[in-house]
Amino acid sequence: MIKKVFATAVLAALTMSAQAAVVINEGFDNVPGLAASGWVFTSAGTPGGLTNGWFQGSTGIFDAQSGVPYSYAAANFNNAPAGGTIDSWLITPVFDASLGATVSFYLRADAAEGFADQVNFGFINADGSFTSAGLSTLNPVPVSGWTQYTAWIGPDALSSTRFAFQYTGAADTANYVGLDTLVVDVPEPASLALVAGGLLGLGAMRRRTRR
Repeated sequence: MIKKVFATAVLAALTMSAQAAVVINEGFDNVPGLAASGWVFTSAGTPGGLTNGWFQGSTGIFDAQSGVPYSYAAANFNNAPAGGTIDSWLITPVFDASLGATVSFYLRADAAEGFADQVNFGFINADGSFTSAGLSTLNPVPVSGWTQYTAWIGPDALSSTRFAFQYTGAADTANYVGLDTLVVDVPEPASLALVAGGLLGLGAMRRRTRR
């Protein structure tokens, strides 16, 4: 019994020792400057809108989830003209997800009766093409305040990848959406090797107890 308790404790400690490295930590203090850091902005919707895809958040609508009040990325119904379709993309720089990756972020929309916002998000290939998993859909985006979401992918599913946000829908029924506090974590190879080695040791100890 004591050996089983010890093995459980060691396994828990080894699991916690698998540290994550933050490869992207974006608070959106300067949305126009993101392109210089490898972010991609693409607008494939109906042309002729008054706003161009994702832009710096407005304190006149709501404040950021953290940081200075305007430090979030925003998009709105004016991304396409009346009667048009919105298709605005904000895509992270490339990162290595060969050992897995976790992406966390906050979204919220502005409340306006009769209007709703849709955001699709997920992992895509480094060249911008879709993966077999596709994108997750959030429709409508909550209007009650900032809500945190987390996306995860396991090891060996992708190698070099990006994470994409698509603001989409009919311009006539959309309103205003915000994105803030995006963090991308990937496991550190050294800590994974430590965990694997510890698990092998536990397996050997278990075999000895069976003799």
